[in-house]
Amino acid sequence: MEYENENEKLNISNENLSTKKNRNYFDKSINEVKYLKKTNVKSILFRIFIFLLIILLLLFRGHVICIIGFINCYLTWPFSSPVHIKIDLLNLSTKPVEHEYIPRRMHHILLGPLSKSPPSSWLSARNSCISLHSNFEEHYYWTDNNSKEFLEKNYPWFLKSWNSYKTNVQKADALRYFLLHYYGGIFLDMDLYCLHKLDGLFNYLDNRVSSDQHIFLAVKAFPVGISNGFMISTRNHPLLERVIKNLELYNRNFLLPHATIVISAGPMCISIQIQLNRSLWNSILILDGKENMIGGKTNTPIFKHLGSGSWHKADDMIFKNIPMNIQRQNQTFSISIIVFIIFIFIFFIGRNKNFIKVIFRFIL
Repeated sequence: MEYENENEKLNISNENLSTKKNRNYFDKSINEVKYLKKTNVKSILFRIFIFLLIILLLLFRGHVICIIGFINCYLTWPFSSPVHIKIDLLNLSTKPVEHEYIPRRMHHILLGPLSKSPPSSWLSARNSCISLHSNFEEHYYWTDNNSKEFLEKNYPWFLKSWNSYKTNVQKADALRYFLLHYYGGIFLDMDLYCLHKLDGLFNYLDNRVSSDQHIFLAVKAFPVGISNGFMISTRNHPLLERVIKNLELYNRNFLLPHATIVISAGPMCISIQIQLNRSLWNSILILDGKENMIGGKTNTPIFKHLGSGSWHKADDMIFKNIPMNIQRQNQTFSISIIVFIIFIFIFFIGRNKNFIKVIFRFIL
């Protein structure tokens, strides 16, 4: 009897053990199923995210290209950019040069309602420049009518884009590149009052070129790039050709009014092209020196800048309120941005070790 009882106990124990094993196996299977479901859901969501990201990149590829150019300009300009010159503008030789490669032509632009009743201060500023340069070949005053006629005659392919600009500032920004490309000479904003003759500067530039070369000069801007409110150029300069060919690409809405204006046709538009076309740097000069910068109401050796700021929007205050000492620490500023981007990239990849593998697996 004892033997039979022991066998029964052993059988019961084995049955309980087997039941526990089955239950554990069942629980484990359920957990595995739940894990697989979670993994599959995550995989599906990740694939959907990548798919939507690719779609967005395709739909907004133009914006992406422009923003990449913008970021490239901000990051690389402090380390590598065209030749920056510091010269005594008031003591340059005015002795006539043998060859005048830069046409002595002066351009001013005023579009929209203001062209019908220009501010008296702007008219005084333009007249000051004309009177000091009465020896120039031509003084152009571009308004809505003759600007449109000029484009219709010489650059009809751009008329649709020009008419699509939301602001007259964008039209004026774009037009100045075409004018300098076609006529050459000097472009001046209406709020630049001339204090000194520019003959010496023209001669200085003429002496740096020959008949088969080009020259382009603009003033350094803050914190990177150039200002397009004062530019001197030979006719058909390849930089201006690159700019006008890319204006249609950059004619986009970048959400913020200030960003849209400066990137679509403003100073960042031409600054981006300068950074993207390094082969042209030997024909580009940047007038350096804080004393020569024409931002805001200020005096330079050759100009009094009235600082109208008629196009500045609310978001422009973000740029104006950047501490001015960054201007003297551009390299530190850019290094900080680069380090931050690298840190975020490494941190993200470190936490998602299979991220790149999954992307390639999904794409392939």
